[in-house]
Amino acid sequence: MNNKKLISAIFVVLFALGACKPISYLTVDLTDPPKEGLPEEIQSLTLVDRAVDKRFTDDPRDSVQLRFYQSQFNLDTIIYDIKTADTLLQALGNLLYESGRYDVVIPENRFLSKDTLNPYSDQMSWKVAEDLTRRFNTDAVLSLDFFKTSISTVFGTKKNINWGNMAEYSYYAADMKISYIANFRLYYPLKKDYTISYFLLDTLEWKGDDYELKSLFKDFTKVKDALTETGIAAAMDFSKRIAPNWKSYSRAYFSSGNDVLRQTRLFIQDNEWDAAMDMWLKKLDETKSKSLKSKLEFNIALAYEMQGNLLEAIRWGGKSYNSFFRPVTYNYLNTLKERKSLFEKSYEKKP
Repeated sequence: MNNKKLISAIFVVLFALGACKPISYLTVDLTDPPKEGLPEEIQSLTLVDRAVDKRFTDDPRDSVQLRFYQSQFNLDTIIYDIKTADTLLQALGNLLYESGRYDVVIPENRFLSKDTLNPYSDQMSWKVAEDLTRRFNTDAVLSLDFFKTSISTVFGTKKNINWGNMAEYSYYAADMKISYIANFRLYYPLKKDYTISYFLLDTLEWKGDDYELKSLFKDFTKVKDALTETGIAAAMDFSKRIAPNWKSYSRAYFSSGNDVLRQTRLFIQDNEWDAAMDMWLKKLDETKSKSLKSKLEFNIALAYEMQGNLLEAIRWGGKSYNSFFRPVTYNYLNTLKERKSLFEKSYEKKP
């Protein structure tokens, strides 16, 4: 009986210790710096399209599809589609704005070359760029100066073997590839010597197969829809190059060992960082315990990071490290310094 009581007591203690872990973890969404960030002076953009000219059309979805069906879905061609180019511009505008980095204006009359034949746009004149930034009260113009989509479709039958009975059978297969090339140019009238050009190119692919021909093309992505997806994909690709990107990360924080740490867990979970920080700062003034100070300072560093202030986060992380050494503090300080370095590298180019 004594052994059983001892074992039960050990389980109770282990459970209690597990329930009172000093460190908890939080999943947070943070921005990573862009690959080729624009200078901080450029806060707002006017987006226009100089790629769309007389060659571009907006043919109905069914008409485009019929053209490919008439060729037995075996066709290699270039399609100049207005909707695809405009989807690229509109989607890019939304992504840049939602990144929180830029204010974006897309004018109603955004196709500046629609009445001309312009195989490859020359650079925009500074007079036009200045007029656009003045008219829409933005810092710079981002212009789609070239855009082309090449479509290749392949359709046929394929054979396979059922290894169970060694019987050969046939099925239908379709493949569609869309390659795009795009060129954006940035025009910043205040610094005419600061010019930058961005090239985008990629290939998207759709595949399908079925025993029934009707079922295959019923579910297979339509050409016009694939072109729209291509425009969105190009916008996402370019946005990652010049705008911050949101990603999920895990962050540690101290959640027990003191009443204040336990009470502020709900504030952290509800993203109420100001309320939590007020309690941590008040307790910090009252305590003489170096261990508790370190925990409070660590949490304050996290709060500053969540509010986008990496400098203060690093300063408070350093305080926590000096008050009481913990591996978790050392690792967090390194994480903060790496993030700061990434942002500095991203924005080190100045016009």
